Amino acid sequence: MIYVTGDIHGSIDIRKLMENDITKQMTKDDYVIICGDFGLVWNFKREDRKERKWLKWLNEQPWTTLFADGNHECFPRLNSFPVKEWHGGLVHEIRPKVLHMMRGEIFDIEGNKILFMGGAASHDRGPAVGDTKAVMGKFWWPEEMPNEDEMRHAFQNLAKHDNKVDYIITHCLPSNLQFFVKKGQYHADAITHCLEAIYQGVEFKHWYCGHYHYNIDVNDRVTIIFSRIIKLGKTIADSETMMGVPKYMKHDTVLIKIDEEILMGKITQVMPWGTMFKHDEPYYDIDLFDKSREKPVVTIKETQILEKSLAE
Repeated sequence: MIYVTGDIHGSIDIRKLMENDITKQMTKDDYVIICGDFGLVWNFKREDRKERKWLKWLNEQPWTTLFADGNHECFPRLNSFPVKEWHGGLVHEIRPKVLHMMRGEIFDIEGNKILFMGGAASHDRGPAVGDTKAVMGKFWWPEEMPNEDEMRHAFQNLAKHDNKVDYIITHCLPSNLQFFVKKGQYHADAITHCLEAIYQGVEFKHWYCGHYHYNIDVNDRVTIIFSRIIKLGKTIADSETMMGVPKYMKHDTVLIKIDEEILMGKITQVMPWGTMFKHDEPYYDIDLFDKSREKPVVTIKETQILEKSLAE
């Protein structure tokens, strides 16, 4: 079985992979795909103790970890790992069961053709904040953006497969979808334009990306994933509830259903393990936008949330 999740940022967001209803059922035949910002090859000098600890932990899990690179990786170190052929494509072997899926490669995994195309522009450091000199080579690397050869390689590989794959794994979105999701806050660039061409010209079943720290289905073929772990081919909407791993996050605007009435509000508190008296699924406190109601703040279970809204 193949599962997909979002950024883990080194040890910061790796907790979602620790024992829960999904990972505790995984076996040596399973795979977990991370959609960029792996972050466990990060120290610019050498592999440090924290990286070693968590890489060891991942390598000892039943599943095999497969990751696309994001914009928060130490690329000189990442690209120094041994290159091996694996399931029809090229990988960097970080550990025997922790593999970096190189850009533009297409893999055949459990009968699925999967394109990996990592990379994205940072919006919190480097040129985006005018701090290139201070952080370059320490916390930001220009290689976060795929170069022309890597993008050309992706199109050449796709052409070999008649521009048809089953799934696409990236860190960021194609230009038009990114504009829609971020309301123009993030500018289009070389990689988003490359992904836009892939989106428009390639036949695929579903596309997964990370980067934006959302759990949301952008449309019926594209899913942004962060804290969730879902089966390949599934969407956020049709994925099962997970105790300890809520679909939604604090400050998300959501549509909810109460007594057949559809309401909108903002999440003010997340209870991943349920309430004191109810432990069947995650619960949320919602500050309703309709202040005329007798109770403008309600506590609801996850299955009462219809979807995350992109409205602020």
